[in-house]
Amino acid sequence: MDFDNKVSFIAGFIFTTATTITVLGFIQAAFLGLIGGFFGLLGKEAYYYVKKEYKVWIAYIHQKIKDIYDKSKTK
Repeated sequence: MDFDNKVSFIAGFIFTTATTITVLGFIQAAFLGLIGGFFGLLGKEAYYYVKKEYKVWIAYIHQKIKDIYDKSKTK
Protein backbone atom coordinates (compact mmCIF):
# COMPACT_ATOMS: atom_id res chain seq x y z
CA MET A 1 0.00 0.00 0.00
CA ASP A 2 1.70 3.17 -1.13
CA PHE A 3 1.38 6.61 0.42
CA ASP A 4 -1.41 7.85 -1.91
CA ASN A 5 -3.59 4.87 -1.04
CA LYS A 6 -3.03 5.42 2.69
CA VAL A 7 -3.97 9.10 2.41
CA SER A 8 -7.10 8.36 0.39
CA PHE A 9 -8.13 5.60 2.83
CA ILE A 10 -7.73 7.85 5.88
CA ALA A 11 -9.43 10.79 4.15
CA GLY A 12 -12.34 8.56 3.11
CA PHE A 13 -12.69 7.24 6.64
CA ILE A 14 -12.68 10.76 8.13
CA PHE A 15 -15.15 12.05 5.53
CA THR A 16 -17.52 9.10 6.03
CA THR A 17 -17.35 9.44 9.79
CA ALA A 18 -17.83 13.22 9.70
CA THR A 19 -20.91 12.96 7.48
CA THR A 20 -22.62 10.16 9.41
CA ILE A 21 -22.09 11.22 13.01
CA THR A 22 -24.44 13.71 14.60
CA VAL A 23 -23.32 16.57 16.82
CA LEU A 24 -24.95 14.88 19.80
CA GLY A 25 -23.12 11.65 18.95
CA PHE A 26 -19.83 13.53 18.80
CA ILE A 27 -20.52 15.13 22.20
CA GLN A 28 -21.45 11.76 23.69
CA ALA A 29 -18.27 10.18 22.33
CA ALA A 30 -16.14 13.02 23.72
CA PHE A 31 -17.88 12.77 27.10
CA LEU A 32 -17.43 9.00 27.16
CA GLY A 33 -13.74 9.41 26.31
CA LEU A 34 -13.32 11.97 29.07
CA ILE A 35 -14.96 9.72 31.65
CA GLY A 36 -13.03 6.69 30.43
CA GLY A 37 -9.75 8.58 30.63
CA PHE A 38 -10.51 9.80 34.14
CA PHE A 39 -11.35 6.33 35.43
CA GLY A 40 -8.36 4.90 33.59
CA LEU A 41 -6.08 7.27 35.49
CA LEU A 42 -7.91 6.50 38.73
CA GLY A 43 -7.47 2.77 38.13
CA LYS A 44 -3.77 3.21 37.44
CA GLU A 45 -3.29 5.12 40.69
CA ALA A 46 -5.26 2.46 42.60
CA TYR A 47 -3.06 -0.25 41.07
CA TYR A 48 0.14 1.53 42.13
CA TYR A 49 -1.24 2.09 45.64
CA VAL A 50 -2.15 -1.58 46.06
CA LYS A 51 1.21 -2.63 44.64
CA LYS A 52 3.04 -0.40 47.14
CA GLU A 53 0.96 -1.66 50.08
CA TYR A 54 1.55 -5.26 49.00
CA LYS A 55 5.31 -4.72 48.98
CA VAL A 56 5.14 -3.18 52.46
CA TRP A 57 3.07 -6.11 53.70
CA ILE A 58 5.49 -8.65 52.18
CA ALA A 59 8.47 -6.85 53.78
CA TYR A 60 6.67 -6.91 57.16
CA ILE A 61 5.93 -10.65 56.90
CA HIS A 62 9.50 -11.33 55.78
CA GLN A 63 10.86 -9.43 58.79
CA LYS A 64 8.59 -11.34 61.18
CA ILE A 65 9.72 -14.68 59.75
CA LYS A 66 13.35 -13.58 60.02
CA ASP A 67 12.82 -12.54 63.66
CA ILE A 68 11.25 -15.92 64.50
CA TYR A 69 14.08 -17.75 62.76
CA ASP A 70 16.73 -15.68 64.58
CA LYS A 71 15.06 -16.31 67.97
CA SER A 72 14.90 -20.06 67.38
CA LYS A 73 18.53 -20.08 66.27
CA THR A 74 19.79 -18.37 69.45
CA LYS A 75 18.08 -20.83 71.84
